Amino acid sequence: MSKIFTRAGRAALFQRGAFKEAYFDNDSSADAAILVSLVGAAIYIGFLAVAGVFSAFDLRGLLQSVIGSVVSWLILAFATWGAARWLFETMSRPQTMVGVQGLAVLPLLLDISNSRIIAGIGLVWYLALLVIATQEVTDLDTKRAVVSVIIGFAIAALFRALLAVPFVAFASLL
Repeated sequence: MSKIFTRAGRAALFQRGAFKEAYFDNDSSADAAILVSLVGAAIYIGFLAVAGVFSAFDLRGLLQSVIGSVVSWLILAFATWGAARWLFETMSRPQTMVGVQGLAVLPLLLDISNSRIIAGIGLVWYLALLVIATQEVTDLDTKRAVVSVIIGFAIAALFRALLAVPFVAFASLL
């Protein structure tokens, strides 16, 4: 378990070697799923704690945060891979993109701060890490990797918005 956090920490510091290791690690997708789930849960719990409303903890909210994080990560990784594959004709596997991009999630923990500016910094940091991860998987130059990540991010944001609808409908039934 410590390997996951050590590698993710190195990735968050823009160390390309961490992404390269994940590229060759058969367990990187499973490790990334664990990391993304934990970050999603930490953001939910941390946001409640910072806002001083921990008494508002709700299992549905926690599940929504974790599921939303995992689904967004998977959609972003597959959409980024698809953009790189079809626009720039790269020869990589989507599973590899999933595992490598999962390492980049630590900056999203800045969302806990309850500050739009700090959360925005975390998002920009995250997207910059995704560009590096995409470069490691696809061997694209920076410009093409940025385009792939932006397309992937737009598709993931659209799906995340659509995913919220069933949770709102389900919550209204209970």
